[in-house]
Amino acid sequence: MLIGKYEHNLDNKGRISIPAKVREVLRKVYKDERLILTSYANYLVAYPVQEWLSIGEKIRNAPNMEQSVSDFMRVLFSNASEVSFDKQGRILIPPPMRAKVGIDKAVVMVGVMNKLEIWSQEKWIVFEQSVQLNREKLAGFGI
Repeated sequence: MLIGKYEHNLDNKGRISIPAKVREVLRKVYKDERLILTSYANYLVAYPVQEWLSIGEKIRNAPNMEQSVSDFMRVLFSNASEVSFDKQGRILIPPPMRAKVGIDKAVVMVGVMNKLEIWSQEKWIVFEQSVQLNREKLAGFGI
């Protein structure tokens, strides 16, 4: 399981060091260090390949004649890129992806169970400050 919050800086080539704990989970649990990187509205998401394939299968089985499903498929897959680690444990975040989500230097990576989210530090701070946990709703889910 991917957990934790990590703060790093991009280097001048747009590479970021992925924490050793994350790489260890990829090696031990997924047996594959490759990641599929895609963008959401305000951040990037890095999926282990196995998780990405599972998402692809779910989408393949969804009613793709529905406009919302086909639109989601187009956006998700057109923005995706496979990335691998270099010898220093870094990945290159393609310039269009960095620009789309406003990542320029300071980055926050957040492990969210089966994926790693990559945020610009500024957007993460705004998000984190805006979150208000609805304890009653969470209790309804048994949490």
